Amino acid sequence: MATPEPKPSICYSPPYKRVRALRLFDSPLTPKTILEKSAVCATPAPRTRLFASDKPRAVACAYANKNDRPAANLDHRKLTYRTIPTSPELNDSDISDGEIEQPTKRVALHESNISRYHQEFYELELIGSGQFGCVYKCINRLDGCIYAIKKSTRPVAGSILEKTALNEVYAHAVLGKHQHVVRYYSAWAEDNHMIIQNEYCNGGSLAERISQEALSAAELRKLLLHVAEGLRYIHSEGLVHLDIKPGNIFISREKRIQFTNYDSADDGFEDLEEMSHGEEELTYKIGDLGHVTSISNPQVEEGDCRYLPSEILHEDYHHLPKADIFALGLTALEAAGCGPLPKNGDKWHRIRNKELPTLPQSLPRDTIDLIKLMIDPDPSDRPTAIQVLQHRSLSPVGNKSKAQLHRELNAERLKNEILSKQLLEAAKCIKSIAPESKQLKSVTRLTSKLIGKKVNRSVSTTTF
Repeated sequence: MATPEPKPSICYSPPYKRVRALRLFDSPLTPKTILEKSAVCATPAPRTRLFASDKPRAVACAYANKNDRPAANLDHRKLTYRTIPTSPELNDSDISDGEIEQPTKRVALHESNISRYHQEFYELELIGSGQFGCVYKCINRLDGCIYAIKKSTRPVAGSILEKTALNEVYAHAVLGKHQHVVRYYSAWAEDNHMIIQNEYCNGGSLAERISQEALSAAELRKLLLHVAEGLRYIHSEGLVHLDIKPGNIFISREKRIQFTNYDSADDGFEDLEEMSHGEEELTYKIGDLGHVTSISNPQVEEGDCRYLPSEILHEDYHHLPKADIFALGLTALEAAGCGPLPKNGDKWHRIRNKELPTLPQSLPRDTIDLIKLMIDPDPSDRPTAIQVLQHRSLSPVGNKSKAQLHRELNAERLKNEILSKQLLEAAKCIKSIAPESKQLKSVTRLTSKLIGKKVNRSVSTTTF
């Protein structure tokens, strides 16, 4: 009897938060104790553990032959450890740091093939394809969550595409920890194909979204805020994306959670559009990191020519972060309803001379000015990602809704009420110790000024 396939269900990639690194303290299960026990069973060799002396020594290996030991790609950073001699009279002052440079040779794809895809994932549908590979919507058979699995269309092991495939994996590993960058989970090689497990964004890509209708002014503002924040993070890591476009920006839709505390309580003034029950929160995320390169040591592979600035085509790499800003400006231009961008020709050159096509009249003038700054022909005149976030068209100052202002006002009222109660408690405490002290009189006068001499009531946090 055939085993029924699991039914798709509505679920999302698991949430993620930064967690503190696990630390080992002096306990019976420290590395020192473990290695002491292993030294009894193995040959009498110097004990070795993390945090060691100036000259590292070998420890007992679990593998009989050196060739049986599995290989793994290591971080470029150095690993620091110490070796502990067997002398029982050793003091902490005798221990010194020593750095051992790990070998720079990396494991090739054909040496790390693992059969995981069909064992761990149930393929639902194809959700995207490109020059490098295809992306599938899959359910993990163990945790039941949905992931986006990217598979290379051709075997890349031993080909010229292997370096590009590994570069994307390394970029995801470094940059997949930000809320506006698509989350990375794992990668492996299978049948000499590269497979990358990423977060599944249930809203599809921005290209699919704007193919149906253009973004409104508010949606365009959110797009610029989210992608600029993602670029700020990428650039702060000394990297550039170099392929920002609607097809590489993805949308995550999640239900907004309503809390019943003072910061979101119903005070009768909330905007119905913003606080409607079951409203979805949209988050734009940067994906497809196959063109990511270092700012200090660039190895540039040109992305989509429709979004490339002129200086990249002329191999001028002195302002690489500004190339991402330029591409974001053209992405915003296309998302606002200016239609598909040209690949070449006079229109291509006119856009790079700041001659914008006709924009919707509903677009604010400040937003248009920001887009013009972002696509300036001179890269030195374009804003950085931080300057984009601080631009007057995107700054939240002056753009807060009525509900936001009322919640902030009520929060400040609650803080004042708590402080007033604390002052009264302090006055009573001082009075019980020194009834006639000058400090009591000063505190009493201050309390009277804050809450009023004849006021004896609580201030509500949800009403005026």
